Amino acid sequence: MRKHSYATITILFAVVVMTSCGLFDSDPTTYTLTTTASPSEGGTIIPSDGEYEDGEQINLRAEANEGWQFVRWEGDLNMTVNPVNLRIEENLMVIGHFERREYPLNITIEGEGSVQEEVIQQKTADYEHGTLVRLTAVPDEGWFFVEWSGDVEGGDRSVEITVDEEKSVTANFEQEDNGNGSGDTETEVVEVTNPETGRTWMDRNLGASRAATSSTDSEAYGDLYQWGRGADGHQKRNSPTTSTLSSSDQPGHGSFITSSSDANWDWRSPQNDDLWQGVNGINNPCPAGYRLPTEAEWNAERNSWSSNNASGALNSPLKLPLAGFRHYSSGSLFDVGSYGDYWSSSVSGSDARRLVFDSSFASMGSDIRAIGVSVRCTKD
Repeated sequence: MRKHSYATITILFAVVVMTSCGLFDSDPTTYTLTTTASPSEGGTIIPSDGEYEDGEQINLRAEANEGWQFVRWEGDLNMTVNPVNLRIEENLMVIGHFERREYPLNITIEGEGSVQEEVIQQKTADYEHGTLVRLTAVPDEGWFFVEWSGDVEGGDRSVEITVDEEKSVTANFEQEDNGNGSGDTETEVVEVTNPETGRTWMDRNLGASRAATSSTDSEAYGDLYQWGRGADGHQKRNSPTTSTLSSSDQPGHGSFITSSSDANWDWRSPQNDDLWQGVNGINNPCPAGYRLPTEAEWNAERNSWSSNNASGALNSPLKLPLAGFRHYSSGSLFDVGSYGDYWSSSVSGSDARRLVFDSSFASMGSDIRAIGVSVRCTKD
């Protein structure tokens, strides 16, 4: 009985010694780290969820996706430092918050007008990364929109831009000014006189950069006007279109107005026959001192040509190119390089009179006023 007691005491003592020496270590304490990216598309938390031993050191970092930025930690962390060193001594739940990057869209106005901004995607104080914005140029009275410059280019009055970094856009407007506030101020005025008729003309179409060197010289084509409208921007070959008819002589915008037979094929309802008559015409689009020719004046020029066709038109002092026209119902360009069409100031019923020619003929004819046609100006 005494021997058994001593044996039991000896075993217990050995266990105590072995435990104190680490020979019978227990399992180490572990803790859970739970991480969440908010929102999930904003980025990634590294490392993600995991089990870590008590006292283990980790480097916790938030990596933002393109177009996003890390903002702060929440949950069991409340700080903005990134990355952050953590000592794991308890279960932790950590949330990494991300926000979309935002960029300013700087709008500059050259001239007099404004720019309407329509957000097609979300917007905050600045525009979030990837926001799609529609810009529409709105000229003030007496001005017309010319073009965009900067991070957006072109002559369309309404354009779209994706804001994925800081961007700057300039809307360029020019003043309508020929004494009545409707004339072209862009086209260089170079005079040419037909010795047979004695009439003085501009040597190029309105909107052209030079006198024609051939019948298909695109730099000599110039703009395409709807009959009776001023130089309000609609005449540009790439101007936007609208189907809303104008009830006044000045529509107040630079869009090409498409039309139908319900309005006598005109951009204006009701029609006005007295818009392009003489230097002081209500909407005379010509530079100061110039005007649209009458039907009789066009006929006199045509009769002086060496041949009654496109060749005669080019070889005349006026060097008229085949500039084509713009369709009244679609705004699309037609017959560029094949036909020349030139407005006169004369009207015929609900139509207007114009000179037309191609490689085989030339004549005066009538056409609907909503069509876009070339303008060549003459001087008294």
